[in-house]
Amino acid sequence: MLGYLRSLIRRFSKDQSADALQAVTVFSEPEDIVAEEGAWQAAFDVDSRFYPWLLGVHGKQIQHGAEKPLLIALDRLVRADFSDTRHIPRVPSVLPQLLKSLRNENVSVDELANHISRDVTLLAEIISEVNSSYYSPADKISNLDNAIRLLGINGLRLLVARTAFRPLIQLQSGRITSVVAPLIWEQSEKCAQACRLLAQDRGLDGFHAYLAGLLQNIGLIIAFRSLDQIMLAPVMPLATEFRLRFFHMAHILSYRIAKEWDFPDAVMQALKAQVSHEGELQDLGLVLKQASDISKIRLLVNAGVIDADEDELRLSADAEMQRCLTALHSQEEP
Repeated sequence: MLGYLRSLIRRFSKDQSADALQAVTVFSEPEDIVAEEGAWQAAFDVDSRFYPWLLGVHGKQIQHGAEKPLLIALDRLVRADFSDTRHIPRVPSVLPQLLKSLRNENVSVDELANHISRDVTLLAEIISEVNSSYYSPADKISNLDNAIRLLGINGLRLLVARTAFRPLIQLQSGRITSVVAPLIWEQSEKCAQACRLLAQDRGLDGFHAYLAGLLQNIGLIIAFRSLDQIMLAPVMPLATEFRLRFFHMAHILSYRIAKEWDFPDAVMQALKAQVSHEGELQDLGLVLKQASDISKIRLLVNAGVIDADEDELRLSADAEMQRCLTALHSQEEP
């Protein structure tokens, strides 16, 4: 992968770079966003605050044009054959069947336990997670049966999904990725929680929403990892145009990866909506966009970057979003 990307950059001249960039489909978003009636959104592009905070010292205003090779490399990655394991991580072998069972609201405890027990690593992570301070069991949980009794079927569904996806998003290779991966995972967890809360309020499938929230950042991690392998200095451009294109291509990657992993149609459509922007976002696509923004705002508020009472957040005028932001705070692990 490293050699491929480096040779790709060398192969493009300045003129070819410009042509390649024009081929990247980008739906630019203005910095000042006007909220649609009935659909909450902040008065500013949340990523314009989140992206610099995420990068910290690894973000810099670099010379104009220097980011072109990075975008060319990402464009080629977006168009790559995703059956090739060099490009995307492989999900645990048990996960496809397990997710199918998890989506079935009538699934039996025995069926879930049977799938989970086939993957020793997944089972160990679930037992470890259920013994954490987040769940605080009265007595130490040592087996899956006791974990299920503590969590219930719905709780287990969410825990299994989160536990299975954490290693995929926390892939840490490269100096930038090792810094941003834990923050991206934290935002992914909060996004999934927010998706589920908003979906349930609107009569949508809460588990599909939860999966969409966890999946949204898969492409972002892959994008960071790919650029980490080719950059001479561990610095990401902060220019607005680059940020918009970078996040756009990361959304495309998430959609393509989810398609490769054969996720439910509702999840696929929600991810696709973040890319196409054809008309107004609706249903799960809107839930995912709002949950993503709310989860990022939660992290920025926690970090002291923004104030939860800022007028530009428009939270005071939307009780549903205010409750969601508060809920994400109350669900944080001590």
